[in-house]
Amino acid sequence: MHYFFLEGQRLSVETEVELFERDFNHAYRVLRLKPGDVLAISDARGKAFRGTVSVSEPKSIKVRLVEELSSAESPLNIILCHALSKGEKMDLVVRQAVELGVKKIIPVTTKRSIPDLGNNKEKKKNQRWQNIARSAAAQCRRAFIPAVERVRDLKAILLEFKGNPFLVPWEEESQLPLVDVLKQPPPRGKAVLLFIGPEGGFENSEIEAINNAGGKLVHLGPRILRTETAATAAITMVQAAWGDLGLEGEK
Repeated sequence: MHYFFLEGQRLSVETEVELFERDFNHAYRVLRLKPGDVLAISDARGKAFRGTVSVSEPKSIKVRLVEELSSAESPLNIILCHALSKGEKMDLVVRQAVELGVKKIIPVTTKRSIPDLGNNKEKKKNQRWQNIARSAAAQCRRAFIPAVERVRDLKAILLEFKGNPFLVPWEEESQLPLVDVLKQPPPRGKAVLLFIGPEGGFENSEIEAINNAGGKLVHLGPRILRTETAATAAITMVQAAWGDLGLEGEK
């Protein structure tokens, strides 16, 4: 079943809605949707509906909503804070994080991450990442599009989220595995923050700042992982233990 978003729209059963212009060409010329075809529409805020195409014309595709669909959202509010990576690695991080159920992604600058993007380049990158998040959310049938926020530095992130569970995989941590932390009950009423460091690792002063802010340094196992792999591994482990990827996750 094809899946589309109508961000900002109020959706309800037995109403007729029109696909956004940004989705029209793909729906009409690529998918060749015709009256009677079944698809799903989400408001991007948590609700999704099954509908049937009522009008398919060169300049308009309309859909009548017939029933609300069950949610595919995780019970966990996972926020991924990921150090900026070179090339297109952040594209992969965003896509996989959305597929695995994170609620928000914040790109972060550290002392060893790539240089400041500059305002114009940052805006273009952020829009690209948000578009990737939208596409990934549709692909995995989420009813919520995670926000990819503006780039922030480590100090600002630590100050903003002080007091929340803050899990930081670090290649030099050898005593505390993430799996041991996840044997504890999941936090209630707070976001779960995962902070993935840069390709060159954290500097000692940054580790000290993380400790002072209450961050919990953990390791993911015996192998050193690339940053994009570490993000996927950590999110998967958290969702399996506390979220909706494990048999004992909250419903």
